[in-house]
Amino acid sequence: MPNGTEIKINHEALKTLRDDIECKTGFRFVKIEDGVAVSELELEEEHFNPYGIPYGGVLFTMADDTAGVAFISAGGNGVTVCGHVDYLRGARNAQKLICTAKVRKAGRRIHYIDADIVNEKNLDLCRFKFVFINLD
Repeated sequence: MPNGTEIKINHEALKTLRDDIECKTGFRFVKIEDGVAVSELELEEEHFNPYGIPYGGVLFTMADDTAGVAFISAGGNGVTVCGHVDYLRGARNAQKLICTAKVRKAGRRIHYIDADIVNEKNLDLCRFKFVFINLD
C-alpha cells in the first residue's frame, strides 16, 4: 500500500460492513485480506430480468460492495466517488456469481479499485473500475 507506510485497518468497521452487506444482499464474502475481497452470490429467481439474465444493478451492487470491503481492508474509510462498468457477456443460466475486487492504487485520499465478476464456469461477465475517497 502507500509508500510502505503502516496501514491502519478499522477491523470493527470492516466486520460491520461485511455483516451488513451479507445480511441485506445475500452476497457471501469468502476472502478478505489486505486490499482484496472476494464475494459470491447464489442466484435466485428474483436476481433475473425477464430475459433470464441477472439484472445489471445486481452485478453493479455486488461489485461496488465488494470493492468497498477491499477499500476498507486496505485501510480506507470512506465512500465510492465513481464507478465504471463494462458488461462483457450475459450470465444467462448462471447459478453463481463470483466477484473479486483489488485495490490497484491506494493514495492518502483516493483509492482506485478494480473488480471483476465471473460465473461458476469462470467466464468473464463484467469488469469494473471504482474510485473511493477517504473521509478521514
